[in-house]
Amino acid sequence: MTRHSLPRFTVAAGLLAVVLGGMPRQATAQAPPAATRERINRIGADLFSPSPHATEAIAELKNILAAEPGSAEAHLLLGLAYRIEGKPDLLGEAVAELRQALALNPDIGLARLSLARIYLDMARPARARDELTTVLERTPNQPQVLALLGEAERQLGNTARAIELTRQALAADPSAAQARYYLGLALTDAGQHAAAIKELQQVVQSGVNAAEANLGLGSAYLAAGRAKEAVGALREAVRLDPSRAEAHVWLARAYRLNGQLAEAARELAAAAPSTESLATLYTNVQVEYHLEEGFVRLAQGRLEAAAAAFEKVLALDGTNAVARDKLAEVAKRRQQKPAGKTTVKDK
Repeated sequence: MTRHSLPRFTVAAGLLAVVLGGMPRQATAQAPPAATRERINRIGADLFSPSPHATEAIAELKNILAAEPGSAEAHLLLGLAYRIEGKPDLLGEAVAELRQALALNPDIGLARLSLARIYLDMARPARARDELTTVLERTPNQPQVLALLGEAERQLGNTARAIELTRQALAADPSAAQARYYLGLALTDAGQHAAAIKELQQVVQSGVNAAEANLGLGSAYLAAGRAKEAVGALREAVRLDPSRAEAHVWLARAYRLNGQLAEAARELAAAAPSTESLATLYTNVQVEYHLEEGFVRLAQGRLEAAAAAFEKVLALDGTNAVARDKLAEVAKRRQQKPAGKTTVKDK
């Protein structure tokens, strides 16, 4: 199953209206004064704009909560601001704020939706599914919620259910690029490569979240054995968002499969700093990085470096059969190496 960190699709305006304005307030939630309400509304508008100012919002929301700790909306927006800031070490803070918002008002569906997105980021799909199921019970047939639930099911290995849910989302809103993206990933996992590529090409052509769409399309090409076409899509993903470690890793894979080992090594070098910074949250990205590193070093004849990379994979994922098989291959090649002959010197 292909693993992706969650794409940066935005929350639909219609859904915002439902989850923020269409649910009853709990009596335990404190209504803020008019001046505070105006500040909260202004911050919320900024956070959902195309160019949010998350750092400034975090500082202002902390000031608001110092005076009004019972404001569920302020806790909600602070959680959203932490997530928008995009730093892995702030995701725990985001979860805490969103949980506090729900403690004050369990009917804030946007808090549950945002929690689900973070849980998917953190490869905790079961927790995401719980939150999304609760949202759907209260506001049925929301395309974005159905799409996210489909992605949670995909990450849980329930591919058929993922395809069903994402198709439901598209039936409700055929223009939902996020649902089409997740459908493409689910079809890739199901081995329906032609259908997956068709869906992901549509997302790319729509221009919505182009970096993530190209990343998904590139991975679908790789799964279909079309490495040359994968290079084009993945190079575009890297160009649009050089910070995405998995884009560099999969581009390295595409280059390696095309026999371009120098280019593959270059992309791995570009991915290394990001994979190290994500060590505690995105284990799947680190696994893919070290697995590809092992393949590249093996292709270069650097047996010691290859073995070290595959051992790192097993340290992160002890059940990884590919890494075990490749370690056995490295050991066999070491035994077969003619006496006095050395491999390319590891750097």
